[in-house]
Amino acid sequence: MEQLKLYRISLLPILGFISFGLLWFLLGILAFLQESSFSIIGLIFPPFIFIGYGIYLWKKRKQGKGFYLDDEGIVIDLKGNKVYWNEIESIKYYKGFRGTKATVIYPYYTNQEKIRIRRKKWMPTNAHSIEWFLIEKPKEYHGNLMKVWEEKSNLKKLY
Repeated sequence: MEQLKLYRISLLPILGFISFGLLWFLLGILAFLQESSFSIIGLIFPPFIFIGYGIYLWKKRKQGKGFYLDDEGIVIDLKGNKVYWNEIESIKYYKGFRGTKATVIYPYYTNQEKIRIRRKKWMPTNAHSIEWFLIEKPKEYHGNLMKVWEEKSNLKKLY
């Protein structure tokens, strides 16, 4: 299968998660040194979640993981799971709360269980969201995805 273009994970969320986690950790240390009444667990443990997620994204970027589309379908997560073209009902742009943007892929209802089994999830989902803040060139990704989707959906209509 020919991969059109790999859209890697952006450095901005990686640095953002790690920076936020380190800042939170330092504030927790300062609160501890000041003998503040804040919960030690609440100030020390949560930063490691943000730092860990930033490191996870950085490792995936170094491994060359990302989002792409090919002749078979669209990769919807960093584990390489795909939704195949014949399983997709529609693809839409979504603008959410406070400027968050995403490309949302809606599979046919009859294919949701197949996708769930392939992804090894507990529950099926009726939409797969690819958040724009994770991708280096999200507008280009969405534009290319929509072009290919229009070609594939027009071919389906002919047959």
